[in-house]
Amino acid sequence: MKKQTRLVLIVVVVVLLLGAASAVLLLSPAKTRDKSTTFTDYPPTDVKKVSIRNTYGTMNVAFTGEGYEVDDIPAPLVAIQNFMDMLGYCGNLVSISTVGAPSKDMRLYGLDAPLAQVEISYANGKFATLTVGSREVVTGNYYCTVSGSPDIYLFGKVRVECFLQPKSGYLDHMVTPKLAVSSPMTALGDVTFTGGPLAQPVAIRAVSGKDPQVTLDALSFGAATHIVRGNGVYELDQTYGVDVLGGLLGIKANGVAGYNLTDGQIAAFGFDHPTMQAEFDLKNGTDAPLTHYKLTVLVKDGKCYMTCNDNRVIYEVPAPSFLNIEYGKLCVRWFLSPMLMDISGISIETEGKAYDFAVTGDTNDTKRVTLNGRELDIERFRTLYKLLTSAAHDGTLLDNPSVGGEPELTLTYTYLNPDKKPDVLKLYKGDVRRLYANLNGVTEVAMREMYLTRVRQALSDIWTDREIVTDW
Repeated sequence: MKKQTRLVLIVVVVVLLLGAASAVLLLSPAKTRDKSTTFTDYPPTDVKKVSIRNTYGTMNVAFTGEGYEVDDIPAPLVAIQNFMDMLGYCGNLVSISTVGAPSKDMRLYGLDAPLAQVEISYANGKFATLTVGSREVVTGNYYCTVSGSPDIYLFGKVRVECFLQPKSGYLDHMVTPKLAVSSPMTALGDVTFTGGPLAQPVAIRAVSGKDPQVTLDALSFGAATHIVRGNGVYELDQTYGVDVLGGLLGIKANGVAGYNLTDGQIAAFGFDHPTMQAEFDLKNGTDAPLTHYKLTVLVKDGKCYMTCNDNRVIYEVPAPSFLNIEYGKLCVRWFLSPMLMDISGISIETEGKAYDFAVTGDTNDTKRVTLNGRELDIERFRTLYKLLTSAAHDGTLLDNPSVGGEPELTLTYTYLNPDKKPDVLKLYKGDVRRLYANLNGVTEVAMREMYLTRVRQALSDIWTDREIVTDW
C-alpha cells in the first residue's frame, strides 16, 4: 500500500507537469527545417512503456495505471524533470535531418555497435524503436535509425542524450532542498553537528522553538535567535552561522555511488565509521512542513560521500562547508549580554569586597537600582552595566586550562524569571596579561586583563562623579 501511495503521488505530479509541457509544445511548435522528419507526435502521457539499453545497462519504464515505475528507483527519489524530458522526447520523435540510405559499412555511423536502443510503446498500441549510433563530429548530434524507415537520420543531441545516461541519471541528485527563504537562520531550527573537527557534539538551538530551556538560556544573551551548546552555552555568531548553516541546504550530488542499498552495504562502504554527521529541522517557507534531516558524511579516497535520512542512497557530493566547522567561531565573543529589563540584580566580588546591585521597576522609565541598599544614580549604573556586559574572549579556545586559587572577580546576574538560573562569570589569573574566564562552570576561553582593571576602577569610583571608562 505504501508503494502504491507513492506511485499515486508521483503520477499526479508527473501528469500535471507533463500536461503543461505538452500544451506548450502544441501552442508553440518548434521551428523545423525541410529535411526534418516527425516519426511520432504524442503527448508524453501517451507513452506507456520505455525500454532503454545502453552502455550502462538497461532501464525499463512502465505506466501501471496508478503511476509510472522507473525501473527500481523508488518513486520519491525520481528526478522529475529528467523523467519528464525523457517521456517528452519518446512521445515526440523528431529528427533534424535525413542522412540518406545506410552505407554497407554501418561502422561509419556507429550503428554496428549502437550506443543505445530505445523501444517505446504508446497508448494506442503503436510502438517505435530508436537506435542511436555515433556522434556526428561537427554538430555533436547523433546518427540514428527509427523502426519502419530504411534511412539514417541526425537527431539533436539534447533529444538523444537522455537515453545515453546511466539509470542513476534519473535519480534526484538534490540531497537537501535549496533555500526558499531569505536566510538559513529563518529556515533552520535545531541543528546538531557531531564528529569531524569537533571534539564533542555541538548543538545549535533555535530560540523560537518549543524547548522552554532554550528560551531560558537565551535570556543570557538578550535578543538571540540561536544559542550554541558545546562545552558551555553561548550566543550564535550570525555571520559565521549563516556560512556554516547555509551549507546544509542546496546540496547537490555530483553522482550516485549506489541506491536501494541495505544497512550492511552502507556500513561496508565505510559509513560504519563516518567522518561527520549533521542533524537539523527545516521549515523552508511559511507554509512548509517541518522536516527532519540526518546527513552522514564520509571522506574516502579523496572524495566526499553522503547519506540522507534512510533513503538508501550513497551520494558523491562536493565537500560541504560544515565539514570544516570551527566551534570557536560559532560562539559570539561576548560572554553575557542580558537585557536590563530581564534582570533583578547583579553581584560582584573582587579584592575582598562585595557589591550587590538590586534592580527594580517595570519599565525603563521606572527603573531604579540600589548598591548594598543605597540608591545609585540609574544612568551611572547603566554605564557600569555597559562595561560589565562587554566581557568578551580574545577569539581563541583553550584546551582545558588549569585554574586554581580564588577568582580575581566573580560576576553574577540574577533574573526576574524564577526559572532562570543565575549566570556566573569567574575570572582567574591566566598567562601574561590574560585572564581565564569560567562561565557557569566551564573554562575554555581567555580575555584581556584590562577588563578587570576597568571594572575595579569603576567600582572604586562608583560613588564619585569620575567618568566610568568602558573601553578596555
